[in-house]
Amino acid sequence: MNGILITWQQLLYVSLGLIVFYIAQLLFFLKRHGWSWPKHASAPDTALRVEVVALRQEVERLKIRLAAQQIEPVTSGAEPVVEVSDESPYAHAIRLARQGAEASQVASVCGLSRGEVDLIIALYRKQGHK
Repeated sequence: MNGILITWQQLLYVSLGLIVFYIAQLLFFLKRHGWSWPKHASAPDTALRVEVVALRQEVERLKIRLAAQQIEPVTSGAEPVVEVSDESPYAHAIRLARQGAEASQVASVCGLSRGEVDLIIALYRKQGHK
């Protein structure tokens, strides 16, 4: 017989070449249609950071709410009074906001940032002091 003789080694090389060819075609097709490799490392990290920021904001809101529950309402008609006490800075700021104190005064007395004081005043100032 004078036929074509193919060895296992040659068949393996041809199969390997076909596999590489089809993988190259697949990658070319995916790239042409805008597919990219997923980035697994950064997505969970970003989600965790967003969750940590949200949790910190919630803790701050709970601190303010707890401080507001611990203080007694102030009667209206009185001028803002600055007192030194052992209450938390947030409770003190809430009390001053309810008395109608200015934001700069509350920030300097309580040692809070202007943004925190503005938020406290917006939440707790009585309607007549706007």
